[in-house]
Amino acid sequence: MAKTVKQLAQNKSRPERATERKFAQAYGLLVDQPLSVAGLDELTRNNIVISAVMDGDRERVLSRYGNLVWELWPFITTPNTKENQKRLDWACIPEPYREVCKAVVLRYWRVGMEGSIRPGVVGLRKLLNNLATFCRFLEASSIASLGEVHPIHIAHYVHVQKARGNASRTLAIRFSVLEKLYAFRDQHPQGLRFHPWPESSALEVAGCTGMGYKDARRDGKTPLIPPAVAQALFLHAEAILKTAQTVLDERDAGLRSAWRDPQVTAIRSACFYLLGVLTGMRSSELSSIEVGAGRTEVKNGYTFHWLKSVEHKTKKGLVEFLIPAIGLEILRVLERWSEPHRAKLAAQLAEWELDQEEKTPKRLRQIAAARANRDKLFLGNGGNGVVPVPGTAWGDCLRAFATAAGVQWALAAHQMRRLYAYTFCRHRLGGLLFLKEQFKHSSINMSQLYAANPNQDVALYDEILKEVRLHKIKTIAGWTNGGELLAGGAGKKIMALRAHDFPNRAAMIEETADRITIRSTGHSWCLAQDEGCGGSGIYEKGRCGRCHNGLIDGHFKPFWQETYKHQKELLDEAQKLGPGAVKRVQRDLDEAAWVLNDMCVELTEEVPNASAAAK
Repeated sequence: MAKTVKQLAQNKSRPERATERKFAQAYGLLVDQPLSVAGLDELTRNNIVISAVMDGDRERVLSRYGNLVWELWPFITTPNTKENQKRLDWACIPEPYREVCKAVVLRYWRVGMEGSIRPGVVGLRKLLNNLATFCRFLEASSIASLGEVHPIHIAHYVHVQKARGNASRTLAIRFSVLEKLYAFRDQHPQGLRFHPWPESSALEVAGCTGMGYKDARRDGKTPLIPPAVAQALFLHAEAILKTAQTVLDERDAGLRSAWRDPQVTAIRSACFYLLGVLTGMRSSELSSIEVGAGRTEVKNGYTFHWLKSVEHKTKKGLVEFLIPAIGLEILRVLERWSEPHRAKLAAQLAEWELDQEEKTPKRLRQIAAARANRDKLFLGNGGNGVVPVPGTAWGDCLRAFATAAGVQWALAAHQMRRLYAYTFCRHRLGGLLFLKEQFKHSSINMSQLYAANPNQDVALYDEILKEVRLHKIKTIAGWTNGGELLAGGAGKKIMALRAHDFPNRAAMIEETADRITIRSTGHSWCLAQDEGCGGSGIYEKGRCGRCHNGLIDGHFKPFWQETYKHQKELLDEAQKLGPGAVKRVQRDLDEAAWVLNDMCVELTEEVPNASAAAK
C-alpha cells in the first residue's frame, strides 16, 4: 500500500497537489458570526462558531464559543507549530473568571486594540497564558470575580510579579493584559471596572520608563555565535554532508533505521544549520522548504542560486533566498533523506482520505496537516505521526548538534540568522573575504546580489542594517573609550577626543555611528565622507598611514607587522632589480615603520631611513 501511494504521489502534478494543501475556511459561515458576545443570551453565545472549514461542499464546525477548547489550526500557516499550540484551552483559566476572559479574548481577536492590528493565534495564546497568571493570582487571593477586583489587588499583583525577578519586557507584557481587561470591560457585566493605573502605563509600571515597546524588546537580544564556534559548527556540518550519501545508502539497504539512527538524524540537523547560516532564513521558513525548492539562473554573466520558501512572520508569503552552490547539494541530500518520511505521510493521508465515515474535527485536522506537509523536507516522526520538526524541538536538536561538534554553546535557530546578518555586516564594512567565504563569490556587493530577485525577505535587510549599526557603535566605542594607540590622521584626532568630557558619551557614539560611513580597505579604516582618495589606498596601503581620513587600530596591527617583515625580506631582492625597485620597497618599509611606531610596536631591528620617516 505504501509503495503504491508513494508512486501515486510522485506521479501527481504540482498544480493538482497545490489545490489539496489544506481545507478552505468556511468563510460564508464565519462571516455571519457576531463580533461580540455582549448582551447575548447563554445559548446564542455558546453557539457562536469559532472555527470551521469546508470539506468539499460541506461546512464542518470545529469549535464553538461554549467549548472548553477552541481549535484554531485553520488560522495557522507555520508548519513547525506544535499541535497543542494551535488551540486555546480554557481549562487554564479558573472557572469564576472564564466567561469574562472568553468575552475579552473574542472581542480582541475579532476587532483588535485601537491603533494596532488584530492578533494572530500566537498573540491570543500569549494573552491567554498571561490572563491565566493573573486569574490564578486572584483565585489564590480568594477574589470571587473580576468585578470584585480593587486597586489594592492590582498593586499587590504588580509587587508579586516584580518580586519574582521577571525581566522588564516580561512584566510589560504581563501587565498589558490588565489594560486589555479594562479596554474590553463592556464585553461582560463582571469585567474590570477601573483602569489599573490611570496616570501611567504597563510599560512604565514594568520599569520601561522612557522607552517605547520596541526599545524594551531589545533586552532579549539574540547572542552572536563566536567565530571559533561558528567555524567548528560549519566544519562539523560539512563533514556530515560529505558522508551523507554513504549513510543514506546504508539506510536504504536496511543497515540503518530511517527513524532512530543518530547518524541518519544528524544529516537533518547538519542541513538545517547549513541552510540557516547560508541564507539567513528563520526556523519557520526553513521548515517550509519543500521538494524542488532550489533553482539556478544566469543574469549578466553571473550565476545565481535561489531557494524558495514561505515567509510567515510579516505575511509576505512566497520568497526566495540567495544560496551558494553548496546549497543545491544540501537540498539534494535533504530530499533523499526525507523520502521515507514523505512516503509514510502519503500512505497515512491516502488511508484517511479513503475513509468515507463521519470525519471528526481531529481527523480533519490530521488530514489538513498531512496535505500541507507531505512535500516538506525537515520532517520528524513523533506522537502525532510524521510532522515538521516543531520550532521548540529544534532547540534540543541544535544543542545536540553543537555538542557533537565539540563546542560548548547553547545553539538556537535565530542565532543562525544573526550570524548571517553579521556576515553581511562585515562585508558592508569592508570584510570582503567574509562574503567570499559565504557565497564563494567576491565581486558582487549586497545590493547587487539582492537586486537580482524582487521576491526576497525584506525583513532580512532590517536584520543586516541593525547588525551594521551595532557593529559600528561597538567599533567607534572601542576607539573613543579604549586606551589603545591608533595610527593614521583620523586615529590621532580620535585619540585627542578621549580627553574631552562629553555630557553623554554613549549617545554621542550612537549618533556618530548613524551619521558617518566607515569602510575597511583591508589594512585600515577609511572615514572619508566624500570620495577621499577614490579608492587608491586599497592598492597603495602606505597612503592610509598618513591620510587624515585613515585610522589603524589593533584589528590591523598584525597586517602591518607582516608588511614590515615582508618588505625587509624584499630589500635584497630589490637590489637585483635596480634603484627604482629599491626605492619602492624602501618607501613601503618606511610607511609600515611609521604606522607601527605610532602604535608603539617594537620593530624587530632598525631599518635605514625608517626612523627618520617615522618622526
